[in-house]
Amino acid sequence: MKQLTIKYRLNNLLFKWIRIPLLVLSICVANSCNNYPDPSTETLVNYNVSYMNPNQISIGGEYLNDSIYVQIYNYKSPQDISNFTVEFKVQKGGGSVDQQQVKTRKDGKAATRWKLGTDSFTQIATAQVTDPDGNLLPEATITAHGILYNAWNEIDYSPLNQLSGMASDTLTHQSWMISVGRIYKLETNFLDWQSLSTQPINSPREIEIDKNGIIYVGTWNGELYKSTNHGQTWIKCTNPIPDRPYYFDLWITNDDNLWATVYGNGLWHSKDGGLTWSNPANGADKSTSISGMYRLKNNWIVSLIAPTGQGMSVMKSENDGKTWTTLITPNYPYSLFVTKNDEIIVLTQTDGGIYKSTDLGKTYNRVYSASVAFNTGSPQSYVNKFGPDFYIIIPGYGVLTTKDFDHFETLLTEAYVNGLYLDHTGSVYAKGTLNKLYSTFIYNRK
Repeated sequence: MKQLTIKYRLNNLLFKWIRIPLLVLSICVANSCNNYPDPSTETLVNYNVSYMNPNQISIGGEYLNDSIYVQIYNYKSPQDISNFTVEFKVQKGGGSVDQQQVKTRKDGKAATRWKLGTDSFTQIATAQVTDPDGNLLPEATITAHGILYNAWNEIDYSPLNQLSGMASDTLTHQSWMISVGRIYKLETNFLDWQSLSTQPINSPREIEIDKNGIIYVGTWNGELYKSTNHGQTWIKCTNPIPDRPYYFDLWITNDDNLWATVYGNGLWHSKDGGLTWSNPANGADKSTSISGMYRLKNNWIVSLIAPTGQGMSVMKSENDGKTWTTLITPNYPYSLFVTKNDEIIVLTQTDGGIYKSTDLGKTYNRVYSASVAFNTGSPQSYVNKFGPDFYIIIPGYGVLTTKDFDHFETLLTEAYVNGLYLDHTGSVYAKGTLNKLYSTFIYNRK
């Protein structure tokens, strides 16, 4: 509810100053020649104007459950407050109101029904109030949200707007995400995420899930936890990187092996679900940057690695990370993905390019190129799969979909996205960045 208090004084009807606190707009009318109201003037009318029923949620193209309305109160003395004019207008979303101009009743109420549009998730209407003498009161803005199915919804409120990680289980139909240092579980629809008790986890940062449905959570203070009962309880694992009380990056290969790394601390490997860890390269070149970890059918491990002083390259290990060999790599790669057929997919910065190798990295074909607004190299999730479809996010451009990495369709054109996630229903989450840092774009499936 937004409130507006109006005081009319005996010797003038001019607005003097406007004060806008969080939810209350107060307007005092004073003599325009004075810096302060004359204390000798008498308050004749004290109006409070309330704008009701904001932030409702409905389906795009349908009516809100409750009417939006304005109510005017007179706190000075009871009187008839009819014949104030309220003009309702839809400003965003493409919807409509049943009555644009409404007169207040004796009790000061004026209401209309709002049918949401389908142009955007966030929808805005305004209400302009005019008193019987023709004086305008400041315009109120009323926000509602219209869920769009099989379309993009830009979510700008917590916890979805600060999504930083997601894990989903399509077999048990469950999804979990991390936002603002908490773990949430998906309930009835893509807007309904309920916070879980994370005891004893402190400051969760990253969440992954293996083929058996075991969830792993890495924390900002260097700890690793796992849950074997879908997040109901948590077991503390051995810290992946000894003597490091800070975050790390975690990957799970398709053989359910765990891999942890962070710049300056080398690569760490666990074959027993985080109980024990080894440093397969024996500490060699600890300043290596590593992004992504995939097990091929021939038992190779491939990753995107930047040895000290060098750029990122696709590299392979035939002995579980003890030694690495550089493969041919497209210029300026920032993300790596491997399909179930061992096709190596590399995303590159300079040309918004997608490169595909079908011969274990011996040669590549550029299969897509986009004109990007900016380049990136941050370790985010850029490729994901649901059913037969792959989804690729290209920061500075948007989101693509493909079935074969040969033919592509643009699903979202939005430069300010960086990070891609899918829940168990197949809804796609593209995390905003830069100008859209506090937004998440969600393609909601019905």
